[in-house]
Amino acid sequence: MSVLAVFSALLLVAATYMLARTRRNGGRIIHGQGTWEVTLYQKLDITMDDVLRGLASANVIGTGSSGVVYKVDTPNGYTLAVKKMWSSDEATSAAFRSEIAALGSIRHRNIVRLLGWAANGRTRLLFYSYLPNGSLSGLLHGDVATKGAPADEWGARFDVALGVAHAVAYLHHDCVPAILHGDVKSMNVLLGPAYEPYLADFGLARVLSAASSKLDTIKQQPRIAGSYGYIAPEYASMQRISEKSDVYSFGVVVLEILTGRHPLDPTLPGGAHLVQWVRDHVQAKRDVYELLDARLRAGAAEADAQEMRQVLSVATLCVSHRADDRPAMKDVVALLKEIRRPAAGDDAAKQQLASAAPAAAAAAAPVSPVRSARSRGPSSSCSFAVSDYSA
Repeated sequence: MSVLAVFSALLLVAATYMLARTRRNGGRIIHGQGTWEVTLYQKLDITMDDVLRGLASANVIGTGSSGVVYKVDTPNGYTLAVKKMWSSDEATSAAFRSEIAALGSIRHRNIVRLLGWAANGRTRLLFYSYLPNGSLSGLLHGDVATKGAPADEWGARFDVALGVAHAVAYLHHDCVPAILHGDVKSMNVLLGPAYEPYLADFGLARVLSAASSKLDTIKQQPRIAGSYGYIAPEYASMQRISEKSDVYSFGVVVLEILTGRHPLDPTLPGGAHLVQWVRDHVQAKRDVYELLDARLRAGAAEADAQEMRQVLSVATLCVSHRADDRPAMKDVVALLKEIRRPAAGDDAAKQQLASAAPAAAAAAAPVSPVRSARSRGPSSSCSFAVSDYSA
């Protein structure tokens, strides 16, 4: 009888221990699918059972090259966006590790926040804050009549462009070593309650060598990154990939914001790429206002129309064919801020912006970077980077 009592007590202790571990950050959780390794970067009162119950087809809110994303409502009132990686092959495992390595160490108000992750050998999950307005791609190309649109559509789109510029500039200039996002596109820009932008999907992110500003191929295996339509020309010719590749992709996103057209829109004349279509229009010396999305042109004030032309000029600089002709992202931020809030009496800067698009389209000469009027603070690690927009 005493042996049975001791055995029962041991079972009770073991059960209590396992229950405690299921709620502990970084613990291992036993579930029907196996042993889960879980790490949470914030204190969340959730269990793996809460998460797994939400991974149903009815809760899918998006799909991408690396996985499918679910909206998961937990019993304790948390709403998460959970990405389930497609498979457990080496490429997917590398994307999973890249996402954790990048997002686990950076904080910026325009970069999606990773709340935690879980893995059990076969399944890999990433936990994010849920953002209710979907992606920039959905805003531009989705059913506006059903989902609605911002009251001030141009103001919202401009703020999205500026916010994404801040995010990419943070990765390039405030993180040491710098980080190459590798997949800047409208689908990877998520929108918060007030349409504030969050750059997401760091599965193809790469750390750049601080000394040479090129890919660190010693610590990581090189692999082609990016999405067709947003990839910089140097990818095709296998030239050195740098931060300027992200600048090109950002420029494509801004052209998409302005025109309302996908980079590979099949209705473009002659099957042209969006970038080439814009270049041809500018080189023909036609009014660039004709390129703009009809939703933006409708009832636009003259001041807004002028801003749109100037932003298109910046975007055209960013998609210059030669990487060296593209501005640095910190200079792109300075240009965009100057458009929205130009300094008093700075007519020369306005004129430079207005004339930048034809010069860039013709690619007559390398573009001199525009120096920011605001000096940047000393560089540091991503966790403590000096940035106007760091969180």
